[in-house]
Amino acid sequence: MKWTDAGGNSLSAENPYTFTAESDTAVQAWFTANLYEVRLSAANGRLRSGGGDYFYHTQARVEAEGDAGYRFVKWTDAEGKSVSDRNPYTFVVTGDAELKAVFEPLTGFETLSGVEAEAEVYYAEGILHLVNLAGYSISVSTMKGERVLQFMADRDDAGYAAALPAGIYVLNAARWKEKIVAKKFVIR
Repeated sequence: MKWTDAGGNSLSAENPYTFTAESDTAVQAWFTANLYEVRLSAANGRLRSGGGDYFYHTQARVEAEGDAGYRFVKWTDAEGKSVSDRNPYTFVVTGDAELKAVFEPLTGFETLSGVEAEAEVYYAEGILHLVNLAGYSISVSTMKGERVLQFMADRDDAGYAAALPAGIYVLNAARWKEKIVAKKFVIR
């Protein structure tokens, strides 16, 4: 930021700039764009997009992807505070930002066949995660055939609290006349 006269001569770098006008005076304000850096990091995953310099009050869209055997959990700031569980995550840049993509290991994983989009099931930290199974009736049984869970999946990317002990389980997903059977998933 600086002020110049009609001839381009620098008058001041102060803002506000106060002066006494002794005659007709042309004053021009010169502004510089505020650029802010968005720094990204990830362990057990990779950054897909979003790091770099941004002008003040523009949108940044950051995205990360987990390594094999890991799934995205959240973005944290430089102090380790949770910022968002969205991936990709879009925010307005108002200053320098440092974000870390946090991933958790998968403890059991199967891809279901016969579903329009790739469907997944995995269990991590007491939560049974279902991906692309909205509208399916879900049944989880032990290898001995004992049904331990039964519910309707209401979202395509949803987590359901489930206290499942270590073991091998079978997930059945059914909708209308379709039946999809997952092979097995393991909880360690």
